[in-house]
Amino acid sequence: MPPSHSRAAVRLAACPPRSAAALALLALACGGPNPDGQTGVTRRDSAGVAIYQAAGLGPRIEARETLRLGVVDGPPELTFFRLRDARLGPGGMIVVLDGGDDRVKLFDSAGRALRTLGGTGEGPAEFSAAWLLELRGDTLRVLDTDQRKIVTFSLDGELLATRRIGFSVFQHGFPEAFASAPGGRLFIAGVRGCGFPRGPNDNQWGLFAFGPDGAVEDTLQLGFVRDALPVYASSGRSTACTVIPWPFEAGPTLAFDPAGGGVWSPGDAFEIRWLDESLARITAIMRYPVERRAVTDAQRRAFQDILDAREFLSEQFRRTVEQSADSAGYPDVWPAVEALQVAGPGTVWARRVTPTGAVEQEWDVLTDGRHVRTVVLPAALRVTDIDGNRVLGAITDELDVEYVALFTVR
Repeated sequence: MPPSHSRAAVRLAACPPRSAAALALLALACGGPNPDGQTGVTRRDSAGVAIYQAAGLGPRIEARETLRLGVVDGPPELTFFRLRDARLGPGGMIVVLDGGDDRVKLFDSAGRALRTLGGTGEGPAEFSAAWLLELRGDTLRVLDTDQRKIVTFSLDGELLATRRIGFSVFQHGFPEAFASAPGGRLFIAGVRGCGFPRGPNDNQWGLFAFGPDGAVEDTLQLGFVRDALPVYASSGRSTACTVIPWPFEAGPTLAFDPAGGGVWSPGDAFEIRWLDESLARITAIMRYPVERRAVTDAQRRAFQDILDAREFLSEQFRRTVEQSADSAGYPDVWPAVEALQVAGPGTVWARRVTPTGAVEQEWDVLTDGRHVRTVVLPAALRVTDIDGNRVLGAITDELDVEYVALFTVR
C-alpha cells in the first residue's frame, strides 16, 4: 500500500486485472517468464497481486526532434501563449490547447493548420480558462476550470456536448489530468497549493470521481504533495503565499490509460502499479532495477541559485522561502519517478526524476512486464503525450517563445 504521508491512495485494494497492461502481465503469470528471461512473477502479496521484477535494463536511445509547431510572429493559429496541453491524434494529427486565447488548434501530420475550436467567451463552445485536453479516438474534450464545464467536440469541429461539473479549484485544486469513463463518469486529479485562510488541506493532492450528473461522487485518493512547498509570509495584516518546486521529493504520480484504468507510482521507488477501471484497486505491480542517483553539492547549489534568481514581494518573503527550503532538508539521493504516460496496450513510460541543472531527461519504457529501453529527451521538453514511438510536448526557447515539439524514437 502507498505510504499515508504522500499523495497516497487511501483505499487501494487488490482485484482481478482488467486493464490492458495488467492483462498482459497476467499472461506472463500464466505462461512463465518471457523467452528472453527479462521478467517473470517473483512473488504474490497477501492479496494475491502479482509482483514482477525486471531482470535487466534495455538499451539507452536518444529521441530525435522531427517536427516543431509555432512561430514568433504570425497568424493566431500558429502562435502559442500559455500552452496548456497537446495530444497526438489519429493519422498523425496534433491537437494543441492554447490557454492564451482559449482555443484548440488542430494540425495535420506535416504541421499544417487545419482548424481552430473554441475561443474566449461564455457560449457553449467557448472558454474562460481552458485547462486540459482529453482525446479518445475522434472525440475531443476540454476542461474549463473557471466555468466548471467539459466541452466535447468532434475532430471535424462539431460541438457535441457541454457538461457542467461540480469541480472547484478552491476545493479540489488545479487539475493535473482528467479522464472520462463509461456511464458518464469522470475522473479528475488536482493539486491544491496555497489556501486562504491557511488550513490543513493546503498542499494537498486528490483524485476525484464525478457522476453522470456532474456532482462529486467519491474521493479515491487523497494525500499531501511532496514535490512542492507552499510558503507563507505575513507583513502587518496581509499574508502572501508562493509555491516553490521541491525537486528533491517526488510523487506519487498517476496517468490515465485511454483503454480504462491507469498506472500509479509512489515516486520514491522504481515501481509501477496498474489500477483497474475504478482507479481504486491495484491489479499488478512491476519493479525495475534502476539505481537512485546521488545528490551532488553542485546540484544543491544550482537549486539555491534558482531561488536566488526569483523575484519576491519583499526580502522578508525571500528569507522565509530560504528558511523553508533549509527546514525541508536536502537528501542524499534523488527520488525515483516523477511522471508516467500510458503509450499503448501494455506499455508505460516512466520518467526518472531529472536533477536540477540537467540537460536531459530519461524515460524508462516498460512493455508487458519488461524494461524495453531508456529514451533520452531534452530536459526542457514538457511531455504531454506519448503514442508508440512518438513523443509530444511543449518547449520554450531563450526568448520565452513557446513551441510544440514532436520527437521520434527510431
